[in-house]
Amino acid sequence: MRRHLLIFIAMVIAMPAFAAHAPMSDPPVRVGIVMFDGVQIIDFAGPYEVFGNAGFGVVTVSADGKPVTTAMGLKVTPDASFATAPPFDVLLIPGGDVADAQRDTRILDFIRQRSVPAKQVLSVCTGAFILGATGLLDGDKATTFTPRIDELAKAFPKIQVIRDVRWADNGKLVTSAGLSSGIDAALHVVAKVRGTDEARTVALRLEYDWKPDGGFVRSRLADRYLTKSLLQAGVDWPKDATFDEYVSAGDLDRWETRYHVQTATPAAELLDRLDVGARKTGLWKAAGPHRWSSRQENRDVTLSFSTKPGVDASHYDLQMVIVAAAASGTGKP
Repeated sequence: MRRHLLIFIAMVIAMPAFAAHAPMSDPPVRVGIVMFDGVQIIDFAGPYEVFGNAGFGVVTVSADGKPVTTAMGLKVTPDASFATAPPFDVLLIPGGDVADAQRDTRILDFIRQRSVPAKQVLSVCTGAFILGATGLLDGDKATTFTPRIDELAKAFPKIQVIRDVRWADNGKLVTSAGLSSGIDAALHVVAKVRGTDEARTVALRLEYDWKPDGGFVRSRLADRYLTKSLLQAGVDWPKDATFDEYVSAGDLDRWETRYHVQTATPAAELLDRLDVGARKTGLWKAAGPHRWSSRQENRDVTLSFSTKPGVDASHYDLQMVIVAAAASGTGKP
């Protein structure tokens, strides 16, 4: 009796996962994923797993139905062309290298047309640039891959760009931040279509720690203060210099980036050039040798540069450190 009970329990546990992958000729919800050369793998594969495990039918489509090459070189053959694509309840626009895709009238026209009958339209990462180019996001909220948030705001001034969310929901139109956040946004769409309990079930099948209220937001980390200063735009970088970033990590309050540098420019001169760049921004004030301070978001922020010798004078390490003090309600924002 005990043995039979254990077998029954094992079957019950296994059945949902098995059923989620069973082929369906007439799925209750059909998802269309727009594919193009340069697409990022996780941007479509992550949501594909989510929707597939939710029991949705997923179809990949490209302009001509021919294989596309992803941003990392993987060849993918779509299920259909734009002309032969079935109706969709959910339309997904992934990101990646989107410079060509956001100017491709075939892609833009397809998204405009298929967004009308769709119940949900979701962009992932830099897919927001493609969706933005259609004009459908005008007047709505949107987010994207953290390093390109400012670029999205500049390219599409009619969009209300949000900087500190994992996804932005306008009702029908949903945009997610970068890469893995597409999984969260896809689960969010499942929750809207099927309910939060079913979305949580899918997340558990994927062994994914889903936070329905948001979770990790990359753009909130401390390096945002360096990005905001536009420091890189003001630095006169040596023409012969190569920078190999080998550490770039931190949290909400501190960020450290390290590079292996190769250049004929001495380390001391490179530090001086960084100082000039910081001064040019108008945001940073000198606070010591190669050390700068600013007031951002009601926080006192310090930025420092230092170098460490390498194998010879043309090889050395460059370190940039951002430290943000606790927020306060006083002081100049």
